[in-house]
Amino acid sequence: MGEAYAPDIQALIDKTNADWEAVTGADRLWRWFGLGRDGFCVMPRVYMHAMPPEWQEKMARLLEEYDEAVTHPPSATFDGCRVLATKGGKIVSTPDWLLNYRYPDAIISEIVRPPPPSPGNEGGET
Repeated sequence: MGEAYAPDIQALIDKTNADWEAVTGADRLWRWFGLGRDGFCVMPRVYMHAMPPEWQEKMARLLEEYDEAVTHPPSATFDGCRVLATKGGKIVSTPDWLLNYRYPDAIISEIVRPPPPSPGNEGGET
């Protein structure tokens, strides 16, 4: 059962939730970039492959839809982009565990997915 709140607090929670649900997808997308000048959304492949299958299916569909809808103009002076790892504003080597999407390090699945149930506790109870 959910946690009970004072009526005025619950009303504020309900209003906040309703306000957030009313925000359009376009507005939520703008919020992902915040006030920065970021022009790209970068998502490590190794993290995406560690997501649950249902998420991967949705993401693949969105990328396919994007690919069908967007064409680069013939006047583009580039044919690709690169991503560089940085720390404290300085370029650093990208860690191998982030690049190795074919054989991901065990830490990736721990970051993205909950750990599997322990033996004898397949139901997930603690």
